[in-house]
Formats: sequence, structure tokens, C-alpha cells
Amino acid sequence: MNILRRKTSAPMRPLKLNIGCGPIQPPGWVNVDGSNRAWLASKLPWLDGLLVWIGIFPATEFNRQTFFANLARRWPWRNESVDAIYGGEVLEHFTYQQGQRLLEECCRILKPGGVLRLRVPDNALFWENYLNEFHATRQKPPSQWTLDHTRWIEMFFREICVRPRLLRSVGHYHKWMYDEVSLTKALQQARFTEVQAMAFRQSRIDDIVSVEVRNDLIVEGTKP
Repeated sequence: MNILRRKTSAPMRPLKLNIGCGPIQPPGWVNVDGSNRAWLASKLPWLDGLLVWIGIFPATEFNRQTFFANLARRWPWRNESVDAIYGGEVLEHFTYQQGQRLLEECCRILKPGGVLRLRVPDNALFWENYLNEFHATRQKPPSQWTLDHTRWIEMFFREICVRPRLLRSVGHYHKWMYDEVSLTKALQQARFTEVQAMAFRQSRIDDIVSVEVRNDLIVEGTKP
């Protein structure tokens, strides 16, 4: 007597994108980066290795497994094909207008109910730190004043407003800053719902601990 066994296919793993991954490239995620260095290391690893060897570039975690995609253009995923998207310290590397297009792409490729989670430097906290140190200095006698609080201004112009030399930044620098209000509104404008600030590593996305390595301003939204 022949026993017919019905073939059952294994359930498909959720498709989760880790956009702007940088050195954070855990298994179980499609680790996506659009930087020039990611292109070089994933497309021409021999050349990247040579430039590291002669001392032009430092070593990098980018490799052939890194998925290069120009995030400022249309993304190579189909409509409603992705379960979740995480972006850690990526949105601020785009202008405000480019950032809105990026959020619209996220909404396009996410499945209904899919979650977008973004972590960015907190603009409000950044300048709050500056003001706290400024006011603390002003409380002292003028003879004790220092310029220590101006390190926040130096950081702003060094990393955010002023474009570094190409070989130093490999074309990668900050172009905008967000606070909780502006980031929430940006996701809502891109048609996300249930938009709210989230605690570090507290998420509707499974395995968030493997991609979220720092605590900044974190906001999640859901594709309706």
C-alpha cells in the first residue's frame, strides 16, 4: 500500500529591511545601505580591499552580502512585499524633501500592518544640552566663564551643516535634524498610522535587539 505524503512548504520568513545598516548587519535581516562605501565594498570588493591595504580607507564591515540600494531613488522591492523596516541613523542623511520620499517608499513596499521604525539623533535634546551648559556657565562669575559649551556648536557645524571632504566622508553626512514632533508629523504625512515615540528596544518588530544598538529619538508607525 502506497502512502502518499503531502508536501508542505516551510513558512516564509518575514522580509525585514535594515536600511542604512552601516556596520550593523545581523542575520535574519536584509541589510541595506546606499553609501558610496557600501557600493564599493559590495560591488568591487577587490578594489575596496586594495584601498584599505594602501591606507586610503579604513577597514569596513560592508561586503558582498550587503545589499546596496540608492535610497534616494525608487527602491527595488515590490509594492506591499516587506513586513518590517528599521532605519537607524539614516533619515538625517537626507534633505527634508528626500526624507519624505524615503518615507513614501517605505509605505509603498510595506505590507498592510507592516511597521516602520526609525531612530535618529534628537534635535531638541541636542540643543537642550547646549542650552543647559550655556546657562550653567552664565550662573558663574564672568571670571570663571569658559567656552566648553560651544562644543555643541562645533559638533553641529562639523557633522551636520558642513559637508566634509569627499574621501573623509565618502559622500556621507547629515543634511537634516528631527525632533519628536517633526518626525511624528513626517511619518503621518507619508500615510503611516499609530505613529508614536518608542522606548529603546521596545518594538512591534521581532528581533529588534539585533539591529538597535543605541538609544536616540525612536518613532514607529504602521502601514494602514
